[in-house]
Amino acid sequence: MLAGVDMSVAVVYYSKTGRTRRVTQYIKEKLGEQGFRVDVYEVRHTREYARMFLHLNPRLILETLSSREIEIEVVPSFDPRSFDIVAIGSPIWYERVVPAIKTFVSRYRNMLTQPVACFTTSTLRRDYASGFRSLLESLGYRVIDCVSIHDPDRGREVVEKLVTEIVDYLKTRR
Repeated sequence: MLAGVDMSVAVVYYSKTGRTRRVTQYIKEKLGEQGFRVDVYEVRHTREYARMFLHLNPRLILETLSSREIEIEVVPSFDPRSFDIVAIGSPIWYERVVPAIKTFVSRYRNMLTQPVACFTTSTLRRDYASGFRSLLESLGYRVIDCVSIHDPDRGREVVEKLVTEIVDYLKTRR
């Protein structure tokens, strides 16, 4: 039985290599199968990083390791009040959430009062999601679940866990 399209989810993400984008599309597909309306928003840099190896890009390294905000494009038509829950996805660079997502969550912290689910993508088998959760909670977000995804093509069970948490949360709100 479908949950009903009266419930809506926003998935906000950044992806440089396509890994986080693939996870986002899978989440959208799975939530759509459950009958939820899902809108996807990609956060973009005003000035994207050069097409070189990520670990050889000096600006990327500086922005990732510093705590300052960077310039991001306005996320078109994103109104956090229009959604019952927001999922936020970030790759991990140098053991940190990427600068674009860090800037996004900082800027939206007082506007986004809905519950948040989060996910991180990385090639390393480490729990980066707990750090992302700590960042979000320090900014006042109410996090219902956060998962680390190491391999988006083979780690579907981790994504399924996140989707299940989102669905279970939304079902209790109906």
